Amino acid sequence: MRKMWIKRTVQICACVVLCCMFAVAQKNEGTTKEGITLADLGVTPEQKIQIEAMWKLKRQKHGQAVKDLKTLNRFVKDTLISEKEIEETLKKFRTKRKEMQNEIDKAEEALIETLSPHAQLHLTLLGILDNGLPHRTARTQTDKAAGQKK
Repeated sequence: MRKMWIKRTVQICACVVLCCMFAVAQKNEGTTKEGITLADLGVTPEQKIQIEAMWKLKRQKHGQAVKDLKTLNRFVKDTLISEKEIEETLKKFRTKRKEMQNEIDKAEEALIETLSPHAQLHLTLLGILDNGLPHRTARTQTDKAAGQKK
């Protein structure tokens, strides 16, 4: 009887130790390394200011585009607006958009000249420098719905 009790106690202790080892392994697996900072990429404080200014300019362009599209949307719904007024508004809209894009392009070119290739790579992947994908400043409605399902 005593031998059986010792055997069961050893088995229970072995199970507890094994479970603890799995728990520690899962906890360590879940930890992630800190992200790379701009300082790690060799970005100077002056370059950081340029990056922030360019990012602010991109956000400003996006906000202005949304505002302008709301105006255009009102024109679509209003049947009393003349063709000439629509044409003038569209011309202003496109001119403003081109000017803002030219400003962003100039800021990117100036920044690219001073950044290291490694920093350029990371900033391109993050979308701070142009990577060909549309700029997203906020989650879309479909992203929000997908996030709620998870």
